[in-house]
Amino acid sequence: MTDAAFRPTPFASPRLLTPLTFLVLANAVSLSGNVITTVAIPWLVLTTTGSAALTGIAVFAGAGGAAVGGLVAGRIVDAIGPIRTSWAADLFSGLAVAPLPILLAFDALEIWHVVLLAVVGTLIDAAGSASRQSLVPAAAESGGFQRERANATFTSAEHIGYLLGAPIAGLLIAAFGVGAALWVTVASFAFAALVVGRFVRLPRSHAVASTDTDSVGLRETVAFIWGDPALRALVVFPTVATLLVGPLAPIVLPVLARHAFGDPVVLGLMVASYGAGGLLGTAGFGAIGARVPRRALFIGVFVVWPSTYAAIALVPSLPFTLAMLLTLGAAVGSLVPLMATIRQERAPEHVLPRVVGLSTASIPVAGPIGVLFVGVLIDVLGLHQTLLLLTAGAALIGTAVVV
Repeated sequence: MTDAAFRPTPFASPRLLTPLTFLVLANAVSLSGNVITTVAIPWLVLTTTGSAALTGIAVFAGAGGAAVGGLVAGRIVDAIGPIRTSWAADLFSGLAVAPLPILLAFDALEIWHVVLLAVVGTLIDAAGSASRQSLVPAAAESGGFQRERANATFTSAEHIGYLLGAPIAGLLIAAFGVGAALWVTVASFAFAALVVGRFVRLPRSHAVASTDTDSVGLRETVAFIWGDPALRALVVFPTVATLLVGPLAPIVLPVLARHAFGDPVVLGLMVASYGAGGLLGTAGFGAIGARVPRRALFIGVFVVWPSTYAAIALVPSLPFTLAMLLTLGAAVGSLVPLMATIRQERAPEHVLPRVVGLSTASIPVAGPIGVLFVGVLIDVLGLHQTLLLLTAGAALIGTAVVV
């Protein structure tokens, strides 16, 4: 992967209330609604059916919807424009969630309702996510931001959405029930749609539908990505890495906290360390990303990752483990805005929504598959051996990246 020749020219001091500010706000609120749903729906299925298998089906249905949505997101953005796609996606996502609390209130909710609406909701949301990401370059330019800083701010808001959405969901469910949590999700989507539709104002060429939609289809986009070594790397390596990194918070850390340290409080500390690292990595990229070679940073992330996994497996010390999780989180946190910046620099504007949609379509599927696979490994081999296997897998991926 070579460094892009493009480097932003110096801007004037950016203003506070810019299209980028409103875009980041809408994205954070929309993502918080998604996180609340991610917590509430599995809890709803588990408490109403008592079946872990049915809960897994609901989760996988949402992942499948997100993957399919990523494949068609670019065509939707091309057809109606990124701003319309963003607010319409949030609006329809809210409408997909709203029947759940209504059916629940009338004691008429069945598992097929949950699965169907989960598929519809994530299918629509994928288009909204792709459209917001494709708007970042134009929003940054209109507000006087460097792309690196804009992407870092956009990604930081996503981290905050994750950090806030999950505890808010837990508190809402505990205090008011699942139905109330789902209504908050509906309100979040409505607010995000309003912010984008009302306040994100860009030059007409960036806001309307592309005039090149007929010349750029799915096959052409796949060929474009595969023909560019950098864009191809941003699909292959992160997808494979997600299989090994995705299980960290939902399964590896809980088992580690229980077996190695025997204290549930430790789990909170470990997750918080990983999350704090993500924010630090994102902020660091925003501060110095424009001066760091693209290739060096990308390779560095894939070198740090297996090193931290090995350290966690071989040194069972809580302070050391927390430090390694902070380091790993910082590496992963810098990777997301880095990849977004590279896509924006290497893909023409009319192709960018399709490149974003296709490049991220595999991630929602890879995560749940990795969780299931690692869970089986832990049951069969134990945590220590599983961590060593994860380290070996990460080292192989890192070696492939370097080579």
